[in-house]
Amino acid sequence: MVRSMTGFGRGERLDDGPRVAVEIRSVNHRFLELGSRLPRRLASLENRIRERLQGRISRGKVHVAVTMDGEDTGAPPLRLNEEAAERYIEAFRRLKDRFGLQGDPDPGVLLGLPDILLRDEPELAEEAAWALVEEPLARALESYEASRKREGDALARDLAGRIEALRAATERIEALSPKVVARVRERLRERLAQIVEDAEYNRFRLEAEMALFADRTDITEECVRLRSHLDQFAEAFEDPEPAGRRLNFLLQEMNREANTIASKCQGLDAMRDLLFVREEIEKIRQQVQNVE
Repeated sequence: MVRSMTGFGRGERLDDGPRVAVEIRSVNHRFLELGSRLPRRLASLENRIRERLQGRISRGKVHVAVTMDGEDTGAPPLRLNEEAAERYIEAFRRLKDRFGLQGDPDPGVLLGLPDILLRDEPELAEEAAWALVEEPLARALESYEASRKREGDALARDLAGRIEALRAATERIEALSPKVVARVRERLRERLAQIVEDAEYNRFRLEAEMALFADRTDITEECVRLRSHLDQFAEAFEDPEPAGRRLNFLLQEMNREANTIASKCQGLDAMRDLLFVREEIEKIRQQVQNVE
């Protein structure tokens, strides 16, 4: 299955009580990297949320943000974080001493700095917190996976068209194989005839050597393997498992066969198709970097 590693999803809790929203967003990454931001009252859920995501996502750099509005009982009391305030004031004093600044810290500015004012919100018990987050998390995951599937479907359509174009180019290149072999054999015969024109030589041994060398320029096997890789690439679209790693491996194999064919084809007949094949494989490789 082709699913994009780029996605976004959002879910909200719609029942009475605190309003909880969950957002999931991701970009492509070689492995699965999870990050999260939760309110202090829901901090006990970090591992539980990670486990839920790990069961649904195999690759990508994923970030989950959970927000929760205050309850109907009113805003919780604020508490001055004296330790943080002391650190900010000490930093200001060091700035004054080093740069010759004047004045004292503005209390209004100081109160607006991060972590100066804290809400006295007790952390919820894990099960109570999970009851608030489970529904919006499920909604966000559903929305997130739908967005990845939409982009993955678009990628799959584009890749399928490119694979068909590669298959047609491979067939045209393979059709030229007999010409390539015959041309190489004739050139060998002409060159060797000049070398041994006035010398005694074993004609049958020479013909055998020419045939062996000409066979080494045959590209039929490489074309067969390249077509097989193209078929496997297309089949991976229908596999229920994430296809990204498999597609990357097949592209490496395709590139190897294309390079071998290019080294064997000495004439210009297939050059246009060979250039197309190699360029198209690179374009597909770039597209596949975003496939899970």
